[in-house]
Parts: sequence; structure tokens; C-alpha cells
Amino acid sequence: MRLIACVIFALGIVQSCTALALRDPLWMIIQEATGLFANIKVQPSNNRQHALLDGNGKNRSLNDIIRDVSEEDDLIDIKYVNLDPEKPKRSTPIHINALAMVKDHIDSATANIKVKYGFITLLNRNYDLCAELKTNLNKTCPVDKGPIEVNVDVDIPGFIPPGWFHLEATAWRDSDEKQLGRILADVKF
Repeated sequence: MRLIACVIFALGIVQSCTALALRDPLWMIIQEATGLFANIKVQPSNNRQHALLDGNGKNRSLNDIIRDVSEEDDLIDIKYVNLDPEKPKRSTPIHINALAMVKDHIDSATANIKVKYGFITLLNRNYDLCAELKTNLNKTCPVDKGPIEVNVDVDIPGFIPPGWFHLEATAWRDSDEKQLGRILADVKF
């Protein structure tokens, strides 16, 4: 599932994940099962891991599946992520529409994506967001301040195994490791 997902730089993250999904069948299954994860965060280095622990995070639902756990001073402010239908289903296409505000210039960025199926980690990997944006959204770095909107249609296959899928995605600017954003997603098939 080519989400926005990996969320434009946090939505760029959402978008990038969507693109990755189309290149790798297992990743496609995972992302589609995650419903986007859409958009997702992961095991970053220690200086980024505190978003859920220090109480400075937003910790707000973007929809029934995706939660924005970014810090208030992150470089991306996710305004919304809409899914249609609201809950992903096997063999059913899903439309993802998302909007984010980029607060500062971004020359290059990296996202760490972690996907779990139950307690099993299926994916824990870093991605070059600029390369993913160019490949999947025909956008290029640098990214300037301002709004970024994403519209993606994804076909969810019927062979996704039953159970819970959990996705974490964290993105950061490469030059200073300033966090762009962080999202979590959970979906049950």
C-alpha cells in the first residue's frame, strides 16, 4: 500500500511508505494491513525516542487508525489524514487524503519505519524521504515551509493474514536530526 504514509515528511512519510509498499510485496501487505499506516514511527536513536515518554507530544488521533505522537516543536504539523473507507478491508481499495504544514526548510530527511504483526517485527528500516518523495510523488527536496497535500489510492489485497498490525514511523531532518514528526497506526484484519 503506497501510503502517503510515511507523513508528508511526516505526511511525506506516509507517501513514501505507500511507494515502498508497491516495490516490496511483503511491505505492501504490511502497509495495506496497517491501513496506511499510514502515514507511523519507529525505533529512532535515543534522542528521538522520548516523544511518547516525556509528555511534550501531541498524542492526538488523526482517525480511527492513525495517531500523531509528534512533539509540539517538530518540523511537520499534520493537519489531517482521511481514509475512505475509514477502516481498511481486504480486497477493498482505499483513498488516503492528508494535509500537513511544513514549519521549516528541509534539505533532506530520513524516516525509520517499524511494522509488527502481533509481537513479530516484520520491518525495521530507514528510508531516504527525498528519494521516496521523488519516486512516488514526483516531489523533490528541498521542501520549503508551507502546506503539503497528499492524495493516494491504494488497492488492498485479499491475502493479508488476520490479526493486528502495528506501524511506527519517525522522520527527522538529516542536517541536525531535528524530528519532523512521528505517527503510530494500528489495524486489525
